Amino acid sequence: MGNPPSPALIKLAAAIRRNRKRTGYTQVELAKEIPCSDKTISAIETGRERPSREMVAAIERALQTSDGALVDLFDLLEQESLPRWIRDWLIEERRASRLRSFQLAIMPGLLQTEDYARVLLGGNEAAVQTRMERQALLSADPPPKLHFVIDEAVLYRDKGGPKVMHEQLLRLVDSVSEHVTVQVVPSDASPRLSGAFTIGTIDGSEVGYIDTAVRGIVTGNHEDIAALEDVWETIRTHALSQRESLDFIRRTAEERWT
Repeated sequence: MGNPPSPALIKLAAAIRRNRKRTGYTQVELAKEIPCSDKTISAIETGRERPSREMVAAIERALQTSDGALVDLFDLLEQESLPRWIRDWLIEERRASRLRSFQLAIMPGLLQTEDYARVLLGGNEAAVQTRMERQALLSADPPPKLHFVIDEAVLYRDKGGPKVMHEQLLRLVDSVSEHVTVQVVPSDASPRLSGAFTIGTIDGSEVGYIDTAVRGIVTGNHEDIAALEDVWETIRTHALSQRESLDFIRRTAEERWT
């Protein structure tokens, strides 16, 4: 038997069903407003399917629910499924005007394909959806400046097989824009001074997120930030240029993952 729906998902499902009936919509009529299939609405209302935040917002608009009540319930659902430390970081991540991220073992979460994320998260669909929803940052208005440096070894580490890896590497290339940079640091040149970390700039101040073997650490301590800034600058010094990095990623995708 599968796991039962979470209490927050049950509460969200009941609220959507209650508000739909209040407005007099049938499931078919509401589905046409979204638009989606009536089977999707049925699955959401019975707690069999976890909707995305965008879907909940669309339902809320269609039902003219006031004060963002349904979206607030969705946010409770998201919080219920995540450890406290990652919830703390996601709040800071959404507020940041700039993010600088170094990854030593896996692709940056904001640039992962759905299939790659699914492998990392062991097929946990709720966790996959949460990770995909984080990527709304890439199309925010205005978007934050995002700078990613990836250790070369990440490009070779098999997560899901050739098709998943090939698509993931091409996703890195396609993500680059005036707001997004991706650089590769060769493994033999990497100073390897630290594990993975991210520095976020929020209202002119910096906050850091540091991966450890046990949990993530969110810190605004001045000494911690200064140390991370030093490591970041050293790593960037050893990284390939943007153009060299993209050529390297494309070549790796074709030579190793096809």
